[in-house]
Amino acid sequence: MKIREKLNQLKTSLGLEPKPLPEVTKPVKKEEVVPPDLLSKNMPEPEIITEPMDEIIPSDQEKDDMQAEVDEGYLQYSSEVVGFENRELQWNAYRTVLSYIDSNDVLDFGCGRGDMYAFCQTEAPFNEQEFNYTGVDLNEQMIDLGKDIHEGINLISSDWFDLPEEESAEWVVNAGSCNLRYDADTVTSDEEYTRNTITAMYDHCTKGVILLLASSLIDVEDGLVNHNPGSIFNWAQQEFGNVALDHSVGDDVFCLIIYK
Repeated sequence: MKIREKLNQLKTSLGLEPKPLPEVTKPVKKEEVVPPDLLSKNMPEPEIITEPMDEIIPSDQEKDDMQAEVDEGYLQYSSEVVGFENRELQWNAYRTVLSYIDSNDVLDFGCGRGDMYAFCQTEAPFNEQEFNYTGVDLNEQMIDLGKDIHEGINLISSDWFDLPEEESAEWVVNAGSCNLRYDADTVTSDEEYTRNTITAMYDHCTKGVILLLASSLIDVEDGLVNHNPGSIFNWAQQEFGNVALDHSVGDDVFCLIIYK
């Protein structure tokens, strides 16, 4: 006797009759859900607007106003306006020059908008103390912009050769302003102009002078006034005595430091 038959006999003797499974006569179909918008095949097609829109053409006055806003923003915040290719190079120049000073009393020759003041307020460790900052620049427009941008800044619109004697600081710095000539003097050579600038800076300092100068050791057409490091060092040493030159700050620039 097969095992299944024995199991059936046992269930019968116990009163447990096996119940047959219900027979499936046809497969169960799921109802298909149709989105309401597809129930009707006669829906109208959406209307497409083909009429051209009127072109908005600004007036000449509106164009002038927009251009004025662009020009004002460019003059206020662009690094190119103050002689640097970008903000990173500008900040690196300030960082390099200020790394040699041992106090917070600074007179900035060729300050432009006075951006060095903003740098000292935001960059560590210079922002750990309040800087006594004064900037001088020949460009009156830059000075006016700087006064609008930086609250409480001390900026002087003047040729640095005409700066009053009482305007002095412990350190007088020049972050690349001798690398470009904006003056109208066509007689004085670039080398003589730089030497005269260094002398004027020395006359207004009590501790020392720091300049960041473009180097002539790299033969590149960059449109800058490039200075011979050896020539300017020998002249400064004979003129002032206690002088250092640091060309490790870059291949194309060097720092001249004169101690008083």
